[in-house]
Amino acid sequence: MRARMGQLRVNLIGMILLGLGVVFLNPLQAQNQKQTLTLRADIQKANAKTGVITAVGNVQIIYPEHQFKATADKAEYFSRERRILLEGDVLVEHKGHNLQADKMTYLMDEGRLEAQSRDQNSVETNLQVPK
Repeated sequence: MRARMGQLRVNLIGMILLGLGVVFLNPLQAQNQKQTLTLRADIQKANAKTGVITAVGNVQIIYPEHQFKATADKAEYFSRERRILLEGDVLVEHKGHNLQADKMTYLMDEGRLEAQSRDQNSVETNLQVPK
């Protein structure tokens, strides 16, 4: 019975995500004609009214069309704004460059990252420099 309730919860979340214009698979895959964003996490929640998907715990994001991979403790995908907010032990690989910070925002349409660190930590960037 408990497994069936879990299945119902997954199906309900899938229906919510379809309402957001997102196709739900396990892991979550947001698709349009050319782009696929894959989001994996221990817990995922979607809000159909706001268009926000929240992922918590062992978050992984893969967005091949933008050469973007990320891991974090928490992520929020703002589908209407096409923005991803990553928090907690954030590591991003973008177009061959690695960035590490406590908090990072990825503006998908601009292909731009904004990174911040807490306390006395630094944002760290490793760039692939042409010879």
